[in-house]
Amino acid sequence: MPAYDVAAEMALLGAVMAKGEEVGPVLLSVPIQAWWVPKHQMLAGVIGDMLNRGQAVDPTTVTSQLQADGKLTSELGVYVITLYQAIYMIHHVESYAERLCSLWAHRSIQTGAVKLRQRLDSGWEDGDEADWRQALAEFRTTVEDAEAIARVPNAEPPMSIAELLEGEDRHDWLIPGLLERGERFVLTGGEGIGKSVLASQIAACMAGGLHPFTGNPLGSRGWSLRVLIADAENNERQTRRRYRRIIRVVDSVREQHAVSRVDWRDVMRVALRPEGLDLLSNRDVAWLEHAVQASSPDLLVLGPLYRLHHVSENDAEAARKLQHVIDGIRARHGCAVLTEAHAGHATNQTTGDRLMRPAGTSAWLRWPEFGYGLRRNKHDDGREHPNLVDVVAWRGSREERAWPQSLVRGHDGLLPWRPGPEYYTNLEVAA
Repeated sequence: MPAYDVAAEMALLGAVMAKGEEVGPVLLSVPIQAWWVPKHQMLAGVIGDMLNRGQAVDPTTVTSQLQADGKLTSELGVYVITLYQAIYMIHHVESYAERLCSLWAHRSIQTGAVKLRQRLDSGWEDGDEADWRQALAEFRTTVEDAEAIARVPNAEPPMSIAELLEGEDRHDWLIPGLLERGERFVLTGGEGIGKSVLASQIAACMAGGLHPFTGNPLGSRGWSLRVLIADAENNERQTRRRYRRIIRVVDSVREQHAVSRVDWRDVMRVALRPEGLDLLSNRDVAWLEHAVQASSPDLLVLGPLYRLHHVSENDAEAARKLQHVIDGIRARHGCAVLTEAHAGHATNQTTGDRLMRPAGTSAWLRWPEFGYGLRRNKHDDGREHPNLVDVVAWRGSREERAWPQSLVRGHDGLLPWRPGPEYYTNLEVAA
């Protein structure tokens, strides 16, 4: 049966009519959907509107407002007086509000559980084995919403700036001086420029405990990070060919530094969906959530962006929803996210250079901590696949980091992309 507490609802309404100025903020902290009794929900809405307008709240003013709204009946007028005269404890109003929110969360989970059971039964009867994943994704969202609902109205206030400044400044580096845990990096470039190869290089080097540009070992001799590749474009053959060369180089570099070989079965996993993903659908979100949960990655390489939903890349609302999905996974699992996108075809009107910001909606310009694009250097030899590219920032970094300004294509036995000579002279790795 549904969870509710009529007495707590009555007590909070009576308290706000007795001490409107004091209790008003507490009542406003309770969402209107949290009220179970329909007339209590209606009264809470009327009183909330009065409080927001700065009106005094007492039995007389509430009755007058009900009459003005065409909601007053003789029975309701008597009930307002009854609420006001009922026994209540002003000092317990926060607990009343907390209980109403908690019970609303309880009801939400009850409803979600019933729907989950119905979906599971339906999927089994219809022979749809994948339906349970979509049902689970929907129920997971219900639970997360319930956790947000069941907040504590009298929680501690936000910290003061003094408390903030007293804290210790520490980075949670994945790559010292380059990338922290939980950060988002979007890599752009034209078709065939080599951005997918660079993303693969960063992923393999991190899993192999190497700096992706210098090739130097990171941390202690046994250092490695867990990486998940969730590729929505390439099939097994394409992915195998790309990573075989890079991993061979990583193994060779570790051997040169007298570091033990990496157990690639443990540090790097690959989930391929060459048909693309639709992360605006619960089913594909559940697929990705399962892959991340099973891999516990420090870095999630996901994309490319245009293959993560089936809506126009110019649709800002779809982009925001996709960002919300990725951010939720990133926050729940504590991983950094690297994704790639095509650069738009717009050019700088002064220089004629192609702009490196992602194609489509401008919503992607503000999302990542870092946004860089690969653009063919003007001194490149002009082959189909460039050997020299500029690394162009299209999103101002929130902190100074040691990303290279240019990359040179490596020869056999080397990492596919090596930083230009200026990188080593300007390198300032954060401690």
